[in-house]
Amino acid sequence: MQAFILSYNQYKTSSIIASFLTNNSILQAVCYKAKKDSKAFGSDLESISKLNITIYDKKPPQLSILKESSIIKNYTLLEKSIYSSLAVFYIREIMLYFAKDFDSRYFILMEKILDALEVLEENFNDSEENKKKHIDILITAFEMKILYIAGISPHLDKCVLCEDESALFYSINEGGLICSKCKTMIRDSINITENDKNFMRIIKHTSLMDIVNNKDIINIYDSSKDNVKDIMNKSLFNHINRKIKSKKVLEEILFS
Repeated sequence: MQAFILSYNQYKTSSIIASFLTNNSILQAVCYKAKKDSKAFGSDLESISKLNITIYDKKPPQLSILKESSIIKNYTLLEKSIYSSLAVFYIREIMLYFAKDFDSRYFILMEKILDALEVLEENFNDSEENKKKHIDILITAFEMKILYIAGISPHLDKCVLCEDESALFYSINEGGLICSKCKTMIRDSINITENDKNFMRIIKHTSLMDIVNNKDIINIYDSSKDNVKDIMNKSLFNHINRKIKSKKVLEEILFS
């Protein structure tokens, strides 16, 4: 089966337990001798790669065993970039919490975000500062799309309570736009702008690859990133009830 490595931890002396994102769920398996012998899966699991794996299934509570692995595609450019490699570290971590509900779209999203980051690394010829902004835009779009798969995508067309189309507030608990009238009934309203709404609509409805190729998106991003990132962070926390540590590290590097 095809898989992406999400995490691995040492198991006993020379082995590891790895978490793989497959096309329908997250699967854990023991990889024997992976720490001791580089030929025994080690290089495959340490790279940013799409893998082909063979698993020996065992009955719970025993863990499955990784029998074989081979690299289908290696994202070498992402490994060489401090920005993209940290982005992948965050993507893997958040997938661990979301992709447990047997939905093949998580696997598709994982491949699309890696492909988009790769194209960005290959073709971006603007300033280093704008490259970091584009990576941040891709990550924000990835968050929007993972919320969509989870069934909690932000409602951005009109007030979620009364359907007023002039709504300029946002509620995390209600999951969408709130108008000024309904705001009086909401405790967690966030004041947003038309630019904020437009930016969220763009990243919600535009493919990751098209976002990579849209150089003008930085202009609307610059005026909206703070509000939109706040909404994304709170929406993610509201769903998984935890902060992702790797996100803080990524943002420190991108905005330093």
